[in-house]
Amino acid sequence: MAHLIENSYGKERVRLTKVAREGDRHEVHEYAVEVMLQGRFDRVYTDGDNGACIPTDTMKNSVYACAKRTRFVAPEEFAGALADWFLTRYEQVSGIEVRVEMERWRRIAVDGAAHPHAFVKEHGRRTAGVSQSRTTGALVSGGISGMEVFKSSGSGFSGFHRDELTTLPETDERVLATSVDAVWSYGSGGLSKADDGPGATGLSGAPGLPGADYNQDFEAGERIIAEVFATHDSPSLQATLFRMGERMLE
Repeated sequence: MAHLIENSYGKERVRLTKVAREGDRHEVHEYAVEVMLQGRFDRVYTDGDNGACIPTDTMKNSVYACAKRTRFVAPEEFAGALADWFLTRYEQVSGIEVRVEMERWRRIAVDGAAHPHAFVKEHGRRTAGVSQSRTTGALVSGGISGMEVFKSSGSGFSGFHRDELTTLPETDERVLATSVDAVWSYGSGGLSKADDGPGATGLSGAPGLPGADYNQDFEAGERIIAEVFATHDSPSLQATLFRMGERMLE
């Protein structure tokens, strides 16, 4: 006889664009959101009883409703607000994972000044994630995906394992080009909630790091990755990646 050990299901690639207007100065949030639920959904699988099943269409619409009712300035904050939304609204949900990919828009400079509501897209997507349950604190992560980097010097690769299938020559001078994905974790703890009117949810700060600034952390992370890539005299891509992580922790 078969037994269901664990389960999760969800909705991915929910496209969301929110424009936050403060006078004539606007902020653009363009996200692709993934939501995965865990909970008391056993009978949906074992008995074909859909009574507890939250449709993925409802999950998609929840992303839009939460975005409309919530004030946030970073994808980590929105991911946390969305996790709180599902855990508060649906008693059959015991845990949730939210992942966000953010397309980045930079203000267009006009006569040396940043335009208040015109933007150009930047390369590399910002990422954020929240994993939370009713019994544990939130695990929050930030990161970047698809950051394309290139340098025409300052990289080599030699002394590697060789056998009869190795045709790669050793070199102390080569072009190095790659696409970097990076994720950093904030650890566990509670997310502090900020009231934004009736029925709204919101977040401020980072778990275990009161007053942390997710946007500032992202800017620092992107800068460190680029600086290490440019300046590290690389004996291997692996060594350069390790140095990036080391610098981030420092």
